[in-house]
Amino acid sequence: MTAPGPVEVELKYQVADLAIGERLLAAEQLGGFLPVGEIRIAEQADTYLDTPEGILDAQRIGVRLRDEDGRTTLTVKSPGTVDGAFRRREELEGPAEAGTSPRTWPASAARDRLLELIGDRPLHEVVTIRQYRRKRDFATDDASVELSLDEARIIVDGHTVERFTELEAELTRGPESALGPLLGLLDGRPGLSPTVESKLARAMAVAAAARAAAAPVRPAPTRGAPPSARTAATEAPAVVDAVPAAEAAPGPQPSAAATPGPAPDLEPQPAHDPQAVILAEPTATIDAPAAAEPVTAVEIADPLTAVEAPDDDDGGETEEADDAEDSDEPAEDEPEDELLPILDLPRASDDPLDLPEDKPEPGARGSKGNRAEGSEVEARLPVLKSPGVTAEDLHSEAGRKVLRFHLARMLAREPGTRDGTDPEELHGMRVATRRMRAAWRVFGDGYQPHRTRLFRRRLRELAALLGGVRDLDVLIEATEAYGQAIGAPDLAGLGPLLEAWRSDRDLARVRLIVELDSKGHRRFVDDYVDFVSSPNRDVLQVETTLPHRVRDTAASRIWTAYEHVRAYEAVLRWADVPTLHQLRIAAKRLRYTLEFVREPLGEDAGPLIARVVALQDHLGFMNDAEVAATMARTFLVEHGNELTEPEAQAIGRYLVSREREVARLKRTVGTAWRGVAGLTFRRGLGRTVAIL
Repeated sequence: MTAPGPVEVELKYQVADLAIGERLLAAEQLGGFLPVGEIRIAEQADTYLDTPEGILDAQRIGVRLRDEDGRTTLTVKSPGTVDGAFRRREELEGPAEAGTSPRTWPASAARDRLLELIGDRPLHEVVTIRQYRRKRDFATDDASVELSLDEARIIVDGHTVERFTELEAELTRGPESALGPLLGLLDGRPGLSPTVESKLARAMAVAAAARAAAAPVRPAPTRGAPPSARTAATEAPAVVDAVPAAEAAPGPQPSAAATPGPAPDLEPQPAHDPQAVILAEPTATIDAPAAAEPVTAVEIADPLTAVEAPDDDDGGETEEADDAEDSDEPAEDEPEDELLPILDLPRASDDPLDLPEDKPEPGARGSKGNRAEGSEVEARLPVLKSPGVTAEDLHSEAGRKVLRFHLARMLAREPGTRDGTDPEELHGMRVATRRMRAAWRVFGDGYQPHRTRLFRRRLRELAALLGGVRDLDVLIEATEAYGQAIGAPDLAGLGPLLEAWRSDRDLARVRLIVELDSKGHRRFVDDYVDFVSSPNRDVLQVETTLPHRVRDTAASRIWTAYEHVRAYEAVLRWADVPTLHQLRIAAKRLRYTLEFVREPLGEDAGPLIARVVALQDHLGFMNDAEVAATMARTFLVEHGNELTEPEAQAIGRYLVSREREVARLKRTVGTAWRGVAGLTFRRGLGRTVAIL
């Protein structure tokens, strides 16, 4: 029996935006750790192995051959334990030689452990992950960590089926407690979310989904078929050849790597070398059903993630419906459902309080008339760095500050929205309208309803028009990227779907411009600017003995919003997509309530908000995938008789990829949920609110 090996202790995070990880690598200090040396670059090809019976998978053991700089290393990893981003597990390593039997490899504890597990059974490749890794050492007097930023590609049967980016901080020296300050710095940071599953578990789930989706499309080639028969991206071969270990890993792919859980990216790879990894029985088949995803330590510890919710084909609810109007608005005035933003990533950056340094000046694009309008509005309503809310502000005046802050941003983006050259201009304008609608929900009871109802209604109508364009912009862009990554046949097959969406987008844009050019819109803007610029206008008079300042009103509103989130705890393990969408709405309202009074809450509010954002993002990705699948399915039903067989198959594969993503995100919601529902969050929220 092999003796216990060294224990690997590390923090692991999914990275929504590559730039976030790059900034951390370049930092001059991280939680008390100082950089040691420069950033190093490594290209790695990791081939994961198992027996035909799946013995290693059944025991949740990961066996990997890593090729780096011409050296091959065997790694055997135990399941270990997971607590949020914190991971602890036994890891054995030793030298290996690709193309030979494990029994001939140099003696090591890793080889001995592997042979104990598999006996005389053959090994074959399950999946390959290639990584472009940037790493840097950081140290204190007592400890050292290696910070790594990994741009990874999952390779299945010679094709890239998914890309993702991870940040790892591995403890290389010192006690485990030394990671505490670094955990406090990274945990809850916008754009970072604790890794829910291991790279192997993620890759196996993706591989199973890709093979299941590809199997009905083309029959698997028979043994002995020429190599060219196995070059199609959608093929499911009966024999899996190993990816050559010496094949170089990819260079950085910022745009793709910044997208957690992207659509399958079936990118052809160079021809395989069947001798790169030892295949004791070259004709052995892989048993990798869709349900073969290993159960992680998180899932064992928490039944919320151990139970899979049933598949649900119902479409998601609308984004604009999330921010339903207050009770003083008649129900019949509510708009019809509109499209959700599809794959609009990263969500965590959707609501920055600071505009980018390179933000275009208002009116920089468009006609002379638009530029003049932009300059005039900028003079009346300059864009500020923050709303400036204080604990001593009257409730109504705090709301006015928040509304003014986001109205300035909305108007600054209007000229670029009219021009249409940069879709981010429209995106920024839409974000500002959403935040104002949310602010009316939080602060609206401080104003006279009959005097402010028009502002709410006009914002709702404008948000719907902006959303009609933005949702389709994002959907078209994401689907084009999906088709281009898969290859020419599927890109051509997606043509009818994209053409229909472009036509809808163009019509939506015409409706938007008509509204922006209308006299009604200009009157609305003029009156709204006057409202946010006029203290005490249209406020409700409140007795001095009733709560009327931020310090008096914010705490109860924050706790009420949190109670609406935590109420889902009883049903989360059985929740379907619509229920989880309602949880996302509740999380978003909690986030807004915190953000609007972030300044008086102090620095401790930031990590709390980031945890809520992580839950909102996770559920948002799931809902976006659900709506994308629903739209593709609807198109197939309505236009199936007009499509050629290749077109129908291409759209069908896109549909399946979105359904698989929905199922994966439903399974893994537990970690994001615990970040908000756990005792640590509640205590932090209590301390933060107590500052008021």
